[in-house]
Formats: sequence, C-alpha cells, structure tokens
Amino acid sequence: MHSGSLVRMSRRRRRMRKRSGLWGRLRVVLLVMTGMAALGVAGLLASFSYAYYALADDLPDLDDYRSVELAQTSVVYDAEGNVVDQLYGVQNRFVVELDEIAPTLQNAVVAIEDHRFYQHRGVDFRAILRAARTNIATMSIREGGSTITQQLIKNTYIAQEQRAVPSFQRKINEAALAWQYEKEHSKKEILEQYLNTVYFGRGAYGAEAAARTYFDKSAEDLTLPESALLAGIINLPSAYDPFTDPQSAKKRRNVVLDRMLQYGYITKEEHDQAVRAPIELSRGRIEPRNDNEYFLDAVRKELAREYGDEMVYEGGLKIYTTLDPDLQELASRSVEAVVNPEVGDPSAALVSIDPNTGAVRAMVGGSDFDRLKFNLATQARRQPGSSFKPFVLAEMVDQGYSPQSVYVSRPLRIPMPPGSAEPYYEVSNYADVFRGPITVEEATAQSDNTVFVQLAMDLGLENVVEMAHELGIKSELEPYPSTAIGGLGEGVSPLEMASAYSTFANGGVHMEPYLIERVTTEENGREVVLEEHEPEGERVLSRDEAAVVTDTLRAVVERGTASQFHDLDAEIGRPSAGKTGTTEEFADAWYVGYIPQLATSVWVGYPGERRPMVNIRGYSEINGENFPLDIWSLYMQGAVQYFPVQQFDVPSPDLDLRVRNAGLLETTGEETSGGETTGLVEDLLDGVLGRSPSRDERDGGTPGERPPAPPSNGRPQPPQQQPSPPAPIPQQPAPQPAAPTPAPSQQPAPQQPGSGFPGGDAFDSWVFED
Repeated sequence: MHSGSLVRMSRRRRRMRKRSGLWGRLRVVLLVMTGMAALGVAGLLASFSYAYYALADDLPDLDDYRSVELAQTSVVYDAEGNVVDQLYGVQNRFVVELDEIAPTLQNAVVAIEDHRFYQHRGVDFRAILRAARTNIATMSIREGGSTITQQLIKNTYIAQEQRAVPSFQRKINEAALAWQYEKEHSKKEILEQYLNTVYFGRGAYGAEAAARTYFDKSAEDLTLPESALLAGIINLPSAYDPFTDPQSAKKRRNVVLDRMLQYGYITKEEHDQAVRAPIELSRGRIEPRNDNEYFLDAVRKELAREYGDEMVYEGGLKIYTTLDPDLQELASRSVEAVVNPEVGDPSAALVSIDPNTGAVRAMVGGSDFDRLKFNLATQARRQPGSSFKPFVLAEMVDQGYSPQSVYVSRPLRIPMPPGSAEPYYEVSNYADVFRGPITVEEATAQSDNTVFVQLAMDLGLENVVEMAHELGIKSELEPYPSTAIGGLGEGVSPLEMASAYSTFANGGVHMEPYLIERVTTEENGREVVLEEHEPEGERVLSRDEAAVVTDTLRAVVERGTASQFHDLDAEIGRPSAGKTGTTEEFADAWYVGYIPQLATSVWVGYPGERRPMVNIRGYSEINGENFPLDIWSLYMQGAVQYFPVQQFDVPSPDLDLRVRNAGLLETTGEETSGGETTGLVEDLLDGVLGRSPSRDERDGGTPGERPPAPPSNGRPQPPQQQPSPPAPIPQQPAPQPAAPTPAPSQQPAPQQPGSGFPGGDAFDSWVFED
C-alpha cells in the first residue's frame, strides 16, 4: 500500500511538472506577443506622428481643391429646359450641399461606414486596433479601420494608381492627413465632401449622381430603403449592384438597416417597414435619343473646340441649346417614314433653322448614329445641283434686274481660255429639252440650266460666288460657269443650304446659324455665364429684293418642279417657297424650302460615294421632286402647327428693276445681245414666250388665267409654235483663275482638283437633272 501511494505521488508530481512547463511556455509566448503588440502600437504611433509632422506643412488648401479638382458632370438642355444629355469622362458627379442630401442617406452612410464618425478626430484607434488584430491573425490585410475622413483623404489626396494597392504605409499617411484635416474642418463639411466624392458604382460619383443613376431622382428626395441601398453599395459596388444582382443588394441593404437600428438612427417600426420594401429602380442616366444624337454630337464638338475636353467633361457646365424637342421628333419621324438605309435606301439629312435668329431647331444627320457617326447634316459636302440657282437669282436682283428678264434656253458651247484641256464647256438641260426664249422666273420654276449659266456669266461669276457666301455658304466656291448650276469642287452641307435660304425668309438679313444659346458654370455657389449667344444679322438683300427672290421661288412650288408630285400649299396649309436640286446620275437630291418662320433643307443620297439613286422601291430615279420633297412636306405639315400663318413680304411697287432682253428682238426689230427693255416690250415678250401673267396679274387674276400645268412627266416640253431664236452667239466667260479646264462634249469627264473645273469625286459630267 505504501509502495502504491508512492507511485501515485510520483505520477502526480510528473503531471504537475508538465503542467508547470506548459504554463511557463504559454506565459513566455504571451509576454512576447504583448511585447510585439506594444512595439507594434508604438511603431504605429511613431509612424503616425512622423507622417503627420512631415506632411503637415505641405498639405494643399483643400477648400480650393473641391472647386478645382473634383470632376463634375456637364448637363445639356434643350430649348424647353429639358435635360437631353450628360457629359462626363470617368466620373459622373454633381456636387451638392449637404442640405440637398436626404438625412436618411447621411445616417445610413455613417452607420455602415463609420458609426463612431461623430466621436473620433479623423482616426478611430479602436477600429485600427481591431483591424490590426484581424490582419495579424490572418497574416493579410482584411480590414483597414478607415474612417469616413480617411476615405475622403484617399479619394482626394492619394494618387489614383495607389488607391487599390494595400499598404500599411499608405494607411498611416491617410490617418495622419485625416487627423490634421479634422482640425480644420467640421464634421458637416467632411460628410458633405465625402458624399460628393465616394463611388456608388455605375459610373456614379457622389450621392446626387447615385440618386439619379439608380432612382432617377435627386438625392434630397431619397426614401429610407433607397438610402440604405445606396449606402450598402459603397463597400463593393460591383458585388452589390442592384441592376445585376438585386438579391445581394437587398441583403446588403437590410444589413445597413440593421446598423441604423442598432445605432439609433431609426425606430424598430421604420426598420421593419423598410426591410419589407421591395427594390424599385429607375434608370436615370440620360441617354441621348438616337433622333437627337447628331444634334448633340455637333454640340459636343463645338464645346470641345471652344473649351477643351477636360472642361466639357469634368467642368460641371450647364449648356443650353437651341434644340426644339417637338421639331426634332418630327424631323426624325419624317426621315424614317421615307428612307430606310437598312433595306438599301439612300440616307437623308435634314436641318431646320429659325430665320429670325439663326437658331438650329432640328437636325437629322443620318439614320443611325450608332452605325454612322459621320454627321451628314454638318460634315458632308455634297453637290447642290439646281438648289444653288437661287443664289444666282439673288445676285441678279441685287444688281437691279427683274426675274422677268428673258434669256434663250439653248445648248451652250462656252469658249474656254487658251491652254484649257477642251476648247469649250458645253451645257445642256435634262433630256435635252430647250425652251427657247424664257423668263428667268420660268427658268427657275422649270430649272433650266442653260439660262442660269448665261445669267451667271452676265452677272459675273465672282459676284455670284460672293453672293452665295454672304447668304450663308461657308464652303469654298470657284467662279466657274458650272457653279451657277451647282457644280462645285467641294460641295456644301445641308446646314449651309438651310442657313442661306433662311436669309430669303428673313427679309434679306442673314443670321449665323448656331446650336448653343448659353453656357454657364458655378463658382462659389454663384452661376457664372461663360458664353451667351447674341444674334447679329447682316443685311445681304433689301427686304424688297428678298421678296422678289421669294416670289420667284413661289413659282417653283406653284407650277414648277416642286409641283410634279406635291401641292405644297395645300399639304402644309400655307404658302411656302423653295427649290429642288438633283445632280448628274441622280447621286444627290435636294429640296430646300421655307416659310417666314422656318427654313429647312433636305438632302438624300448615299454617304461616302456618288452612287446613282435609280430603281429604288418602284422609282426609276430619285430626284429633288420625290424623296427630299416627301420628307420636307411631311416635316413641315407637323412643324407649321407651332407657328401662326404668316404671309410672305410683297415687293414694293416702287422697286425699280430692269428687264434684261438677252438675245431677243426689240420693238425696233433689230437683234440685240444682252440689251435691256422696259415695259414697252411687255406685249412682245408675252407673244414670243406665251408666258404666264406678270406678278400683278397673278395677284389679281384667277386660276384659269394661269398657263397649263407641266406635262405629266414633270419635265417641260419645248415651246410650241414659237419663232426661231437667233443663232446662238458664244459668250465670253468672266475672267477665270488658273486656266480652268472645260468639260468634254456632251458628257464631260471630271477634272483633277486645281486644274480648272471641280472634279475628282464631284461629277461625271456637268449636265444637271433639274
């Protein structure tokens, strides 16, 4: 028994010695860990102190940083004040005051991101120690312990490329900066700046952009469930995206609501009600509608030229444009109703301008901006064909000659200067129809090429070019005979054509076209106007002269080429004036027309090539009388509803215009060339031409007194039973620059640029269709 007791005592001593050794080792480990922790905290505090004092003197002025550095989204408005576009680069942001952010969102962010925000001084040492224990235990950086102030510092002071790289030193620097920052700024200022900088996913930076992106509302109108949802996104925007993963987003939202209840921001009843609420989203990103994207693209390009991309996409500008949403919708619908490029139709462009101001109210630059970024309305340069003829007409009236002047419609062989590739430039009419003696008014209505080339050369080709530029054409024009009938080297844009015709509609005063009414920005809470359009007109024609041009273009609508398939006055319910245009081989087709309050150009063709528009949907040919005029009529039928009926100006009876008799017999019976006549030969001209009544006769006559309508094919036939005109007398052209090259016989080939007549991709011949 004694022996057994000794054995048991020996075993107990051995167990006690083992237990004492184990506890000893544990004490050593704990002492070492405590020492390491103490050294770690000391090192942390030392590093923090070092960073603080090292950086304190070099901190920038953060009050200035907000207004200078924070990228803000620019907003584009239409003429009615509707938001139609938002312009931003990487960051979509709208800076707002804290009072403009719902208190529920403020509290939700504090509860989930930094619940001790109102107790600490920018650095929460409790959170740092808690994060340090977690990171040591996992041997990785799992928690940062960052406060809202530290996150603000990271978002505004730390370089973008360094923010995503885990680093103890960066955290220490952030803490040092945050500590100093809180000495100079109130909690309200810090929370406001944080809520304007933090990323909420979907490209939305700041609370206002987030509210618009997810709920299509302002941040001040957010509800409790909406606020909790946004606050929950901050931690992992891609993981908690409610658009792509609504279940995860809802779970995260409820976590935020739990924290808000825990820290006393909401009651149990409010919590439970919010948890039960479904997620209801509304995509608030303003995407330009495809029908106004070409207009907005032109606006963006103009802004970038004026202010630079950084200012446009990060400067928080407010851009007020001339875009009329109703007219724009009408324009797009009208184009879509007539052409469909997806099935092989040509494309179309439309520009509509307010003649009184120059404001561009509608613009269609193509059928699909996503497929074709090239803006046909502003960037394309296409041959205008006969739609250029009114500029010759305007120069004629400006020089004091009446559209009742007479020329002989006949084939032309115009001698060219020595050294030209061909001795003659030959001009014909469509289908070789020559009308003999004809007034300029009737030549305009029937779109006679040969008359307008003769007229332009008599007026002086340089004068015609200058007139076109004064009316609104910006593209380069050459003083060549072909220019008179729209044979240009560079071509013109639909915007230019609408602008030039708007001068006629505005009584002869040209207003520069523009798209932007006003640009503003905000400085220190005050709106500053950077740009404001001030319309300035330039008189090109007198009001009476413009009225004469309009009266002549009315003949195109009433009985000329525009009347082949349309009765425009009946269709739109009021008078209009305009001109068709079609180029060789039907590569370009135009109609440009106007009422006193609106000038609109329509071009139809294939972008990027001179492709003949033939055999399209039952039409043997596409010309100015069908597709372009179809679009114009459809558009104007709706557009006129926004304007009261207004009659065109009537020329004053005191306006003294001479009648030019080019190549006819005067009352003496002697042959003349380019002579002038007076009212004494009116009876003779009536007999020779079988012409329509004069303007006064039309105003006082009856429809039965007017000449018969053109033949069913829409193309005038040669005059019947007319005396034969004198043999053509070759006319010398006005002085030409750099020895222009004539076109070859009947079907002239294009010349190389710079060698005379415009060429390259401009024309295959110099014969125009209407």
